[in-house]
Amino acid sequence: MKKIITFLLLVLLVPTMVFAEEQKYTSQTLEEALKSEEIKGDLSKYNEGENKVPIYLFRGQGCSHCHEFLEYVASDLVKEYGDKFELISFEVWNNKTNSDLMESVSKYLNDDASGVPYIVIGDKSFNGYAESMNEEIKTAITDLYNAEEKYDILTEMKEHPEAKKQTKKQDSTSVVVFVIFATIAVIALVVNSVKKNS
Repeated sequence: MKKIITFLLLVLLVPTMVFAEEQKYTSQTLEEALKSEEIKGDLSKYNEGENKVPIYLFRGQGCSHCHEFLEYVASDLVKEYGDKFELISFEVWNNKTNSDLMESVSKYLNDDASGVPYIVIGDKSFNGYAESMNEEIKTAITDLYNAEEKYDILTEMKEHPEAKKQTKKQDSTSVVVFVIFATIAVIALVVNSVKKNS
């Protein structure tokens, strides 16, 4: 009976401890993302810092279209706009918290980001990448750089977390459902064990 009670406590407590832990996102700078994809580029005209337009790149390690976008950034975009933007990369194929962030951002922007790359510049987003998007990307950077109010999706989500609340509610609902099913399974095991011992 002690084993069953111990098992019951583990089944009920472990999931809540795991899901209660706050997740941290892992981002890479442009230089780090280029290095991880083995892309060479001249970043002498690129600098990061305040008043730069953030380009959020949600990508998969080894994704060919993500690679093409990073090559475009390193070879062309940096030459023309390197003083206007900074790239923040989130690898989503091997990082669940980054993947969750991409989903939250896409929901917040009413997008369906079902694949990568998913590129966000201000309130503009780009699903996938093709060379035909280059002018739109440049326009998005220029418009946001020249705007009086700089829109940053991650700052916006922190200050107005309506979409984030929905995600947390869904996560906590999943935990509750899991705990209910686990409890039912444990009760069934206890009942079965009692019947066998009778």
